[in-house]
Amino acid sequence: MDNRFCAFNDKRIFAAEVSDEYEWVGFSAPSYFSHVPPYVEECMKDVSYNEKQKVFLIAGCGGNRGLAIQDMRKHVHNSKKEVDLEYMVMLSGSYILSYGSFPMWYQKFFIKQSYKKIHKMALDIKNGRKRKPLGKGIFYKTKYEAAVQHSIANYAMIGKQFKVSNKCSACEACIKICPVGNISLTDGKITFGDHCNQCMGCIQWCQNHAIDYQGKAAKRKRYHHLDVKRQELFQR
Repeated sequence: MDNRFCAFNDKRIFAAEVSDEYEWVGFSAPSYFSHVPPYVEECMKDVSYNEKQKVFLIAGCGGNRGLAIQDMRKHVHNSKKEVDLEYMVMLSGSYILSYGSFPMWYQKFFIKQSYKKIHKMALDIKNGRKRKPLGKGIFYKTKYEAAVQHSIANYAMIGKQFKVSNKCSACEACIKICPVGNISLTDGKITFGDHCNQCMGCIQWCQNHAIDYQGKAAKRKRYHHLDVKRQELFQR
């Protein structure tokens, strides 16, 4: 998909039409709290496709895709389009507010499996295959949906509660890595806005371990994808 499709600017999402030059249009998003992040929902609203374009969806998760695929599928259907292919790709979880990074052997295993899955997806797309729609994640429980929605309602404000210790060197790595422009340097201090998307990149990649939330991340091991280098993230 054209990387100009979704842009974040002053807390509003601006979407452009999908170019007719693309035969396939793909959406890949993580499952947070059993749903895709609100940012993804905004990006997928009111997208227009031509009648020949095909659509695939990918939900990434650390174990439970929840209703992430259904969230994305809903927006495709609202645009009068069907989804041709749906996938889940499982990786080592990275939500440091709940747990620290998993052992290296565990990470390597799931990265290897993810590459196999990506190869399979590429072949499906190349050969124009069709697959059955995915159901909800096996660990998703409807009885918890009210609590999930409560978390989502407070989703964007969590960054306002991040604390920056005196270990901070104002290197601006967190600013560069934030995908939604929620972090800034004000009077020499790191500050957070009110549209955090909880990717946890700022906490995970702070080389000084200066960012924390209610003491939850302080002693936990950080997660860095084994095939992603620090400099690559900051060259975006």
